[in-house]
Amino acid sequence: MFKKKEPNTEEVKMNSYQKPAVEPLSSQNVNTILKGSKLAGNINISCDLELSGEVEGNITSDKDSNIVIKGSCKGNLRTKEGNVNIEGSLSDGDIISGGDVKISGKFNGGKVEAKGKIFVNGEFSGKLESSEIEIGPSAKGKGELVYREFISISKGAKIDVQINQAQEEVKSVKKPADMKVVNFDQPSKVVGDTSVNHKGQA
Repeated sequence: MFKKKEPNTEEVKMNSYQKPAVEPLSSQNVNTILKGSKLAGNINISCDLELSGEVEGNITSDKDSNIVIKGSCKGNLRTKEGNVNIEGSLSDGDIISGGDVKISGKFNGGKVEAKGKIFVNGEFSGKLESSEIEIGPSAKGKGELVYREFISISKGAKIDVQINQAQEEVKSVKKPADMKVVNFDQPSKVVGDTSVNHKGQA
């Protein structure tokens, strides 16, 4: 049984924007929930998870674990630094990812937040927010797209969305700091000049 699972794990890693990993560790550190399995309750993981069965509950990782949903999940997905790949379906929940999110199946939830890239070539309903969003030609969906740097929508995509660009807070912080430096230089010169004049008169 273990020999049959290893090729599937490698294929998933190639197709889901995952970080390169050492091969012996990646094949040993993957939790697999097989097709036909049904679980109810929250799951905390410390390594990669491939779900081919059904889960009702939240899946959470505080590490760089990747989550691949080939079956169905009703709940929230959260991984601190890993990637999320929805090939099956996710409903009634949010996706929070420190890496990339790829949706080639169905997402019917609240929101998707990714620090990396969001790529959709399946069905979605909800809010997608990331630095970079790419909508593929087979995508269908509705909701809101919020991007910070880049967005692309391929010809053929059937979507009904509101598109917004998030404002970066760093730019507004830099301007007041620059102004303070300029303002401090000018008064110090004036004070220096007046003190010299007073001494000269005395």
